[in-house]
Amino acid sequence: MNTMRLLLPTALLVLATQASADTVSDQLRDCAAVATDSERLACYDALTGSLEQRAAQAFGHEQQQIAEEAPDTISATIAEVQSGAYGKLLITLDNGQVWKQNDSHRVYWNSGDQVTVERALLGSFFMKSANGGRNIRVKRIK
Repeated sequence: MNTMRLLLPTALLVLATQASADTVSDQLRDCAAVATDSERLACYDALTGSLEQRAAQAFGHEQQQIAEEAPDTISATIAEVQSGAYGKLLITLDNGQVWKQNDSHRVYWNSGDQVTVERALLGSFFMKSANGGRNIRVKRIK
């Protein structure tokens, strides 16, 4: 049992030094994979302490950090398609997100269609049908 008490602080130290390199999601997954309750709780406790340090280090670069930790694409089902000003589409997805078309390409999408939204350059996004075809440039409004 004494060996376990010596190994636990060492493991926590490794986790803490690794905390600056991994995303918070990776660290949470690592903690969730720990088998014993007490070690898993210690892992979460160590992660909580590293979050304050991480927040201080990220100060001023919050948007960059958010973009780095966000996925490159999401897939969803269209819940509703509305035609807005100048014929541009307003697309509500089944996950609650609402996207507005920014370009003038014509697409013929309906509720129930599967789409993928992917990151483009300079903070912009493209939406395309899961079945292929033309993509449109979109901006998230909700």
